[in-house]
Amino acid sequence: MKLREVLERVNLPDLIARERGGEAVRGLTRERGGVICDPRPSWEERNPSFSVRLDGQIWRWKRFGGDGASGTAYDLLLAFGYSDIQAREELHRLAGVSLDGWTPHQGRPLSKSDSDPLGEARAVLARCAPLNEAEERRVRRLLAPLREGDGAACELLTRGLLDWAGLECGKLRRDFITPDGRRLAHSGALAFLVRGPDGQPWGLKVRNASTVDRLRAAGLDRYVYRLGKHGAPAWCSPDYGSGDSVLLVEGELNGASAARALEAVGVRLDVQGLAGAGGTPFLEGLEGKPVFLYADPDEAGTACLERVGKLARAAGAAEVRRLAPLPCGDFCDLAGSEGMEALGLRLLDLVAGADSWQSSICSSPTLPQSFLALGAAQGDAWQSGSSYRKGGW
Repeated sequence: MKLREVLERVNLPDLIARERGGEAVRGLTRERGGVICDPRPSWEERNPSFSVRLDGQIWRWKRFGGDGASGTAYDLLLAFGYSDIQAREELHRLAGVSLDGWTPHQGRPLSKSDSDPLGEARAVLARCAPLNEAEERRVRRLLAPLREGDGAACELLTRGLLDWAGLECGKLRRDFITPDGRRLAHSGALAFLVRGPDGQPWGLKVRNASTVDRLRAAGLDRYVYRLGKHGAPAWCSPDYGSGDSVLLVEGELNGASAARALEAVGVRLDVQGLAGAGGTPFLEGLEGKPVFLYADPDEAGTACLERVGKLARAAGAAEVRRLAPLPCGDFCDLAGSEGMEALGLRLLDLVAGADSWQSSICSSPTLPQSFLALGAAQGDAWQSGSSYRKGGW
């Protein structure tokens, strides 16, 4: 039986309730669906924006805001950690039909720790894509330049990122409202392009400014993507691929602060800022290079280090090391309070003292000479300078 025919027999609200529990489907009906909080791991939210509806004979879902993802019951099972084969088996089981020619998999899907990290990453990255020419033109129509005194400009200023050509930013010209009338972002909100390892724009991310309580009262998430169907790609530093090592950081703006700070002290190191603790890095540029990890010192950050560390090793990193957490705040905070050069010097210290992410794998520290010589004057052992493209967009 074809997958489409199987999907016609699967009730998506029932599937979500089975996977995530009865509380997850509060607000849905079995007949018409509705809107709930995103049930996907790492995409949890406080204000419902995950739409579930029957489209003809097939149930479909869509996240308004977040990563703008959408799909069928099959895609949702993949997001829950099922492999392709496991998802198809589960759908056939729920539909009450046999899976001809396949040997059924016994038990629940493999856990994250036992599954294939490369396969999971490739499945996530397959849902990401660079903006096409029409979308790039649309971005320029959506955004206005930042001006002194703008709330969005002040947000960048406090992070040491205002007027840095390596991060292309603007502000929303008008509220971002869904076709059904729900506001996802306010006029004047900070928006920045997420460039991939190829230097092309892969997304436009918007940051709603306010306190957590006020955002919650307004029904807004902190971050949303202005253009949907592009996944949640990592932000990559200018001239990505030219560095001797790679730094993977939780948060795009933290990644941007790290990249600018390293540039300020004359160091070239490839940086990816992940889309939060649940973000997936690009695989390009990891093979054969030392990979350094940094995440917030909380439960989500710890899980991020575990997942991304395994992925980096599977992608062929020469070694994987983790940076010690800052005593307080994050890279953006330090850049704003102490300046970019101070953050750059702190990063050099963190890199020089980075621990092996997994001692059984990284049993002997084999840092390249450039890392061992960090105490030398002005980082002479590094590639220096930056050749990223100047100018606006």
